[in-house]
Amino acid sequence: MALVISRQYEESFIITDSLGNEVKITVLKIKDRKNQVRIAIDAPKEFRIRRTEISPDKDVEEISKTQYTEVTNNEN
Repeated sequence: MALVISRQYEESFIITDSLGNEVKITVLKIKDRKNQVRIAIDAPKEFRIRRTEISPDKDVEEISKTQYTEVTNNEN
């Protein structure tokens, strides 16, 4: 079962792993008509972020580095 969290514009939540590393997720923009939400992910550089629409059925170890989204400070 997944945890479902509701957030409003500019609200955040933090995910912490067992080592104390934190990932902060912030809602930047909500486009109701397009059914889209723009989020910011603030994570340590060694975290990899995988977009499931690119490779939904593959295990993380099987995915090449080219299929990971680069985490940057770009807010566009």
